[in-house]
Amino acid sequence: MLLAFELSGEHETLPKAEIAGCLRALKIPYTEEPDSAGILVIDADIPTAACNILSTRLGMTHGMHEIIGVCKPEEREILKLIRTTDMTGFMGPGQTFAVRVRGKKPISLERGLEGRAGGALKRRGYEVNLTNPSKTFTLLFTKQTCLFCLLLHSRDKKLFEVRRPHLRPFFSPGVIMPKFARALVNLSGVKAKDVLLDPFCGTGGILIEAGMMDVSLIGIDVQKKMVRGATWNLEFYHLNSDLIVGDASKIALRDNSVDTVVTDLPYGRSSLVSSSFADSSALFPERLYLNALDELHRVLKSRGRMVIVFSSQSLQTLFHRCNFRVLEKHKYRVHKSLDRYITVLEKER
Repeated sequence: MLLAFELSGEHETLPKAEIAGCLRALKIPYTEEPDSAGILVIDADIPTAACNILSTRLGMTHGMHEIIGVCKPEEREILKLIRTTDMTGFMGPGQTFAVRVRGKKPISLERGLEGRAGGALKRRGYEVNLTNPSKTFTLLFTKQTCLFCLLLHSRDKKLFEVRRPHLRPFFSPGVIMPKFARALVNLSGVKAKDVLLDPFCGTGGILIEAGMMDVSLIGIDVQKKMVRGATWNLEFYHLNSDLIVGDASKIALRDNSVDTVVTDLPYGRSSLVSSSFADSSALFPERLYLNALDELHRVLKSRGRMVIVFSSQSLQTLFHRCNFRVLEKHKYRVHKSLDRYITVLEKER
């Protein structure tokens, strides 16, 4: 099956990496087709149940489509493809349809293409319903081709808006947005029922998105008010979790007990650990990071993955010293004066 993922334009590399993480979690092998701007095309045998899971997990994908046919981005070729394609497996008795254009179509194509494409399909005996169709077919444009597709899933734009941080019972400035948190969780390849740890959980944004995927949650924060607030937020979404007031340099968990770590490091180095530890003049800030990373390495299972967000590139040099293998790197622009760095790590031993 050829699938086309309509990627969000919010980031250059994260949307594709998020899809790869989800496919890994579902243990679905795939072959990636040549790149097209804004579109990821893969060849994979994906059961319907897995497609449904993908549609609910992905945050930085606008739509997921099954490719029926491919042609040049020219109207004559598009209408010919619609007239000649075998639609037996895509339209059943009594079903209705609509046609939509997605992606940036060439300037040479005139307006009203949706109507003319729909007319070509209607003349084959199928009934149009523009308000509530049984099936929606899409003309998905890339730079070089037009993909004639069946829409499998289209993201509800309100899905993440209703979980914006200021709408939760407890709010603190500087937290990450739900869509970004969802992408971070997906980058880890976490599976349902896996144990995910956020050792700097703050108000619980990452835990909320992971909990929506039926993941077992553990959150730690050195500040009591944050743990209390995260508890309120998770309860607000009817999510269960184990939240602990604790020190990231002394995590009260067994060795090799966590499947995945996903975390957004606090901006202030002193907020990594308890105040008594951070105030020690004998320790440099780098040591604070090393202690936290050593603990996360200890509690992660063998080959467990960690997705970590931080604001200083200098932290990259510490990962190898803590026996983590770097799998991916992404740069995320927050605003003109602030970049965040996202790294996907794997516990080496």
